[in-house]
Order: sequence, then structure tokens, then C-alpha cells
Amino acid sequence: GGEAQAKDTYAGKVLRINDDGSVPKDNPFVGQAGWKPEIYSYGHRSSLGLAVHPTTGELWQSENGPNGGDELNILHAGKNYGWPLVSYGRTYPGPWQAKLPTHEGFEPPVVYWTPAIAISGLAFYTGDRLPKWKGDVFVGGLRYGEIIGTGQIQRILFNQKMEELRREALLTDWRHRMRDVRQGLDGLLYVLVDDDDGAILRIEPAG
Repeated sequence: GGEAQAKDTYAGKVLRINDDGSVPKDNPFVGQAGWKPEIYSYGHRSSLGLAVHPTTGELWQSENGPNGGDELNILHAGKNYGWPLVSYGRTYPGPWQAKLPTHEGFEPPVVYWTPAIAISGLAFYTGDRLPKWKGDVFVGGLRYGEIIGTGQIQRILFNQKMEELRREALLTDWRHRMRDVRQGLDGLLYVLVDDDDGAILRIEPAG
């Protein structure tokens, strides 16, 4: 994402293309001088997850910050999400990436993490097998605060305006890197563990 603000490169961008690889005519930068026409949004650092909200149809994205500042974003056509100009994280040597408060003039995240959880995949839970979790967002985390062996899944509860109410860390005792989380056709959650002794975990009701 070092060139995330540059209009003539794909670095730090979310791209939108048709199934055949062609460019949609209504992409936000089509016909604008210097812009790659595939670009849908820009100013991103390192994105590991995309998911469509089951009710609103909005596209959500998970994005890694540096040492802190991981984000969940709702993507809008042509919008600038700020990297590397703004961030809620610190650089790896310790100083803040940007002066706080940040994101003025840029699209702010819906949720952010400081310290980082090294956010990975994400999923909206819409099933009936885990009814207390219906409507919640689940994200994977590879490690917490740059500490090895602290991977987890996080469950995030929102109100009807998609404002965060609370979050819950899950599977922390496993001490593994959680690469992705998905809802299966059976209405259960599946988690991909990214380690030498990795596995696919199924989360189901107790009893």
C-alpha cells in the first residue's frame, strides 16, 4: 500500500471488474485522465477480506494497519480511505503513523483495532444454528499486538445503524493464527487455522 494514493497504480486499491475481465462502464474513474479504470476505491493498506452485507448489499473490507490501526471499512465508489496519510496505528518503530485524530477528509473505518489483531477474513452470520449470533460480524485475527501465538476470532455486535456495540474474542486458547472465517451451507461457522499444524475448525452449538 505504499502507493495507495497514486492514481496510476493498482497498489493499495480495491478493483472492480466484470466476470470477463472488462471494466464496468460505471466505475468511478472511467475516463478520468491518469486513473486506472478498474479502481473502485483507494487509500488501502493491506486487505485480506471482502464480504457483502446480506441486508444492505454494501461491500465490507478488512484491512491491516501497521502496529495497530486494523480496520473494517464499508467500500463506496471513488472514496479515499486514507493510507498512508491517516491511520489509527503506530509505525513499527513506535511513533504514530499520523497525527491524531485522523481520518478527517477521508472515509473512516466502521471498526478499528489498536493494538492490531492482524485482521484477516470476515463473514456476516445469517444462519439459524447459532441464533444468538445471527446478524453479527466475525473476523479472523493472526496475532494480537505483534505477539506470536495470540490469534483469535472476534465477534462484533452492531446496532441497526451498523454502529459497534461490543466485541468478543473467541478461540484465544488455541493460540493459533486464524486466517479466515466463513458460514457454511449447514448454518455453522468454519475457521481456517494458518499454522504448520493448521486445521479447519467447525463452530457448532454445545450439547
